[in-house]
Amino acid sequence: MKTKKIILFTIAAFLVIGFAIGYLIWNKPHRDVKDAKGNSITAIALYDIYIADSAKAKKNYENKILNVSGVVKEVSLNQQNQQIILLKTNIDGGALNCTMEENIPNPSPGDLITLKGICSGYITGDADLGLPGDVFMVRCYLSK
Repeated sequence: MKTKKIILFTIAAFLVIGFAIGYLIWNKPHRDVKDAKGNSITAIALYDIYIADSAKAKKNYENKILNVSGVVKEVSLNQQNQQIILLKTNIDGGALNCTMEENIPNPSPGDLITLKGICSGYITGDADLGLPGDVFMVRCYLSK
């Protein structure tokens, strides 16, 4: 009987600890991208680094806050009605894909802008179809 109580108490303790850890992780505050300082780089340079050495690029840039300067290639809205700004690269069809937290009024193709956001990595395209991949930035703001 005493062994049963110890086992039940141990299981209950693990459950409480597990729920507490899960609750804390779920409610962890987001990083403050808008007011944070980020490393500066151009869209072309960031894209070229991912193409040349993706392992090095992941280590140095992924999940880091970056200030990326570049020329606007295209502006659109995604299914969540968030503004998506594509910055030009040296690769035809390749882009730096930036999902904005706040819409920028009237960005036009050809405008030179600097965006601050979190680099989330590179997704390859389809070589057989001749489609290059994109480097992605999330939680982006217009950099001041």
